[in-house]
Amino acid sequence: MVSLECFVQEGCVPAGLRVRLESAIQETCFAQFGRGAGKLATQWTVIARGCGFRGGKPSTTSLVRARIPDGCGRETRAAFLRSVGDRWCQITRARPDEVIVSARDWSWEG
Repeated sequence: MVSLECFVQEGCVPAGLRVRLESAIQETCFAQFGRGAGKLATQWTVIARGCGFRGGKPSTTSLVRARIPDGCGRETRAAFLRSVGDRWCQITRARPDEVIVSARDWSWEG
């Protein structure tokens, strides 16, 4: 199973795009981890306007934190991260510096 926590700035990723993002990321999960990865579980957190800043200006950056199957090799993990970032930018029209994607093993506790 793969799960995502997506933190987005208010007004930057409209609700209508979130379904498209989830579908695209689900496709990425299947491509990288196989059908055994199961259905993607996603949680969205919207950061209220004026509560997130970057470089002293209101932030437009999104954070995508993934938990992926244990034991993924470096190449698989890198391909997953790159694909999620690319799809995010394609769908939201965000710049590459406006999305941060991380992935940790499912069983990692820390």
